[in-house]
Amino acid sequence: MAVKNISTRMKICGRTAKCTGGHSAVEQSGYISREIMYSEYDGKTYYPKYAEDLVHNEVLLPENAPEEYKDPKKLWNSVEMFEKKDDAQLARTWRIELPNNWTYKFAIMFLRELCKRLFVSKGMCVQFAIHDSENDKGQRNLHAHIMLTMRSIDEQGHWMPKQKKVYLTDENGERIPVIDEKTGQQKVDKRNRKQWQCTTIKTNDWDDKKYGKLWRKELTDAINSANAELGMTENFWEYRSFKEQGLDIIPQIHLGEKASAMERAGIKTIRGDINRDIIARNAIINAARAAYEKAKEELAEVVAIPVTAIKTFKSEIVDMIRKMAERNNNRLTLPVMKGKFIGAVSDRAALQDKAKMEAYVQSKGWTTFDEMQADRKELKANYETMEKSRSDMTERMSYLQKLLDFNDEYYEPYHKYNIEYWKLKGAEDKNGKPLGFFKKSQAEEYKKQHQAQLNSFKMYKSALKDMIKEPDKKITPKAWKKELDGLKEKYQQTERPLSDAIINLAKMEVLSYNKRYLEQTLQNERSERNRTHIRNRDQIL
Repeated sequence: MAVKNISTRMKICGRTAKCTGGHSAVEQSGYISREIMYSEYDGKTYYPKYAEDLVHNEVLLPENAPEEYKDPKKLWNSVEMFEKKDDAQLARTWRIELPNNWTYKFAIMFLRELCKRLFVSKGMCVQFAIHDSENDKGQRNLHAHIMLTMRSIDEQGHWMPKQKKVYLTDENGERIPVIDEKTGQQKVDKRNRKQWQCTTIKTNDWDDKKYGKLWRKELTDAINSANAELGMTENFWEYRSFKEQGLDIIPQIHLGEKASAMERAGIKTIRGDINRDIIARNAIINAARAAYEKAKEELAEVVAIPVTAIKTFKSEIVDMIRKMAERNNNRLTLPVMKGKFIGAVSDRAALQDKAKMEAYVQSKGWTTFDEMQADRKELKANYETMEKSRSDMTERMSYLQKLLDFNDEYYEPYHKYNIEYWKLKGAEDKNGKPLGFFKKSQAEEYKKQHQAQLNSFKMYKSALKDMIKEPDKKITPKAWKKELDGLKEKYQQTERPLSDAIINLAKMEVLSYNKRYLEQTLQNERSERNRTHIRNRDQIL
């Protein structure tokens, strides 16, 4: 099974140059649906550059959305007209790669269900389009474009604000006034309305950074699951970046429409030259890695098994390998429904190689299948222990990372205000009002000026403590970070032993399967000889 690193790109479609996903949601919708689209916001008509590669286009809506939004023209014009700011963010776009051996019918069903589960269920309106094309080398490129709305829709079917104002309250639940430092009185606006301290909160969390990686993983897991159901197991799709996988491979950059068109026409571009350089460098890296692994494997085999030992070693397992190889083009056979461990090994050819499997058996010193099964039982128990340990570490690392993320993003930015307040309060309690009896307390003045931040600190502190599973509920970011780093190192140390266990268990699965296969084959051959003998005897009689 080969590893396939999935290609996805997520961008923001907005009106500023920073938003590289497009400057108009209507234009972007027309591009993915291959339709001519008129924008009511800027009065422009947008014409798609291509049309022949469109497979399917569809809009999915949450419960409260107006039915008319199923028309992408009405949906994205509504989005554009509702946004008034020049720097408004209009939509989130996601381009995803799909398996090229899928049928159109299956790809449509897959995208529809994925979008409903990940996006529509959270309240987003979704437009997705599937494209299919072929380059001049005959290579297929099945992919999809997804557009997501960024505002929630209320029960009346209206766009909601991205943020809403919340008034801050004191210990008694009363709103906190905004005090004018000069007059000491509550501030009022131009219409003489009293001003109260407030903050803003988001009406949804769709822009949380966690979703980018989460959605990419969900997509990859869904593709792997779908391929397993279809019996298309030649590729295992990987969502992690090369760096996260511990690979030193350099990722290629995205060409873009103009550069891709120029490259197809035979015109070299700067971005194309960069990718060609990356491909050349990766080829060197991969060749060096392959040479190293092959040399290491060959050296291990030579060191472990002298030539004289190979000739004299007697084993029923080696005998089975040779008999199977005679009947199967000098190779072992793999089960049609691959075992748990065979499916995890990418180099399946090595599992079928007669010489390598003989060398493997001899390196283990097995003379009988009973000896192999005893080692397999012990190794499987060790593997399950490692898997359980890694699962526990993964769960703990996820928990610690969530605590650290919440601490860094919400708790820590307001912690300094609480420290400063209690520093002033402590000094005054110790020295007895150093400013004098008739002067104001610095601590209380600081509290009034930063009441919003102090209230936010209390709220986030309470939320963080609720997240902590430990009984003492202590907030200890340094200890969390130290434990997390230790777990990551420990987890990484288990990679090699786990990989070795999987490869060994896969080889034992192959040997056990071929033993059963050979026994059945020999039984069939004996039965056929008996039937032939009986037929010949009957003919003589």
